[in-house]
Amino acid sequence: MSSPMIIKVAGEPSGTLKGKKAVGTYWAKALQLNPHLHFELVATLVGVDSITLYYKGVRGPSAEVFHFNEDGQVTRAYAHYF
Repeated sequence: MSSPMIIKVAGEPSGTLKGKKAVGTYWAKALQLNPHLHFELVATLVGVDSITLYYKGVRGPSAEVFHFNEDGQVTRAYAHYF
């Protein structure tokens, strides 16, 4: 998972985390820091083995891209903020 927020929340300068445990730890901390976190889905864009969720977040317009393997598991995720 790659996100500019990973730099701030997890203290990872690359902005990228690998593995379920690292991503789970990041989200646990992010939700602890902002327990009322809310997203409003605007659109779901479908690609080949990927989707993009376009939504309104606490920081404004945002998009997250998820890439899937043949088993339907997310293998890569990228967050983009305005």
